[in-house]
Amino acid sequence: MRHTEGVSDISAIAVTEPNDPRIEVFQGLRDKSLRQKREAPGGDMQGVFIAEGDVVINRALAAGYKLQCVLVDAKRTQPLPASFEIVDVYAAGKKVLEQIAGYHSYRGALACFYRKPLRSAEELLHDPSLVTFVIVEGVNNPTNLGTIMRCAAGLNVDALLLSSDSCDPLSRRCCRVSMGEGFEIPYAWLPNMVEGLADVKESGIEILALTPMNDSVDIAGLSYSSDDRVALLLGAEGPGLTPQSMQAASRRVKIPMSGSVDSMNVGNAAAIAFYALRQARVS
Repeated sequence: MRHTEGVSDISAIAVTEPNDPRIEVFQGLRDKSLRQKREAPGGDMQGVFIAEGDVVINRALAAGYKLQCVLVDAKRTQPLPASFEIVDVYAAGKKVLEQIAGYHSYRGALACFYRKPLRSAEELLHDPSLVTFVIVEGVNNPTNLGTIMRCAAGLNVDALLLSSDSCDPLSRRCCRVSMGEGFEIPYAWLPNMVEGLADVKESGIEILALTPMNDSVDIAGLSYSSDDRVALLLGAEGPGLTPQSMQAASRRVKIPMSGSVDSMNVGNAAAIAFYALRQARVS
């Protein structure tokens, strides 16, 4: 390997062209929709995801994800983590980084990781150690999902279930917004929401639909024992929850708002609701 000026401690392979086949796995990151399709099952890059920045990369490693390769800024002076020694590290300049990731949003290092085999929704629902769930329906904005995952990790949410039209929890933007905090939260897909929510209820989990509707109750007034199993159901910005999902909920809950505001961003609402659920548990 050739050592590139500016990259410390670990030898790096110099890359001067954005279409270099050795960094093909990093190409197309600026087209978020296309990239997610390529990483989805059936895509040419299924089985991998990209983590951006040292903090997110280190948290992915700590969560047990396996590195494939790394792309760093050739001008980087900060030492690279020792964990990079086991894979090829490529170093590129401004031209390549701008083409691949957008230079101003690039955070010094991009790492390609192999995905882990996913547990099924059935496995998660039948795991008695998981008592608090968040279920998202149609949340296809990675910033919102990343915020939800970060809040879930910090406020005692044990698992995440996603509708098929929600975005990938391991998309680059989602990982960046969550700061990698969500790597420790197990997640699974619900291919059919009606059937999936029925399975949730059959597992003895109460479903709470978060909605500003008039017949909903203040989430702060709920009370649970430490082992009561509860799932908070969240919808996307704008459309909210579908009528079918709303009907499947055991109860409708809300965050009371003041003035003429009827609701807030789903990420902000999730944080408040997660905290309320944690406070609702009586030890």
